[in-house]
Amino acid sequence: MTETNTVKRLIIPMHDNSEFFSDNADYAIIDLDAALIERIKKLAVVVRQMKANKISEFNHTCDFRTVDWDAEPDNGKVAMKEFEGRMECSTLNVTDSDFFWSGYYKHTDVRWETDTVLIKSLDEPDILDER
Repeated sequence: MTETNTVKRLIIPMHDNSEFFSDNADYAIIDLDAALIERIKKLAVVVRQMKANKISEFNHTCDFRTVDWDAEPDNGKVAMKEFEGRMECSTLNVTDSDFFWSGYYKHTDVRWETDTVLIKSLDEPDILDER
């Protein structure tokens, strides 16, 4: 998934709205390019100007992973493997100070969300890895 125009990589936890759904992803990996970073910042400005709660738009930038309990840790962080399931309705949600992705597991009514990321962290040079 790594592209030459990646400016910032996010590895952020996910959660869902079901106690019983077990075929879920644990992390979302998002490679942000300069254009998407600028879009998120502009949407946050619009949210403030309009005094809105958030702006949501379809965005399929997330790559999903599950914890790989059989693998050795990756630089002290939990190892991950490809998520075998599918997602739909992936949405970028931007508030005045943070953003997150949400959607549904394909062919279910189980809604997932990533943890929120502060907009100010987009200006930090390092990878945001919350494993």
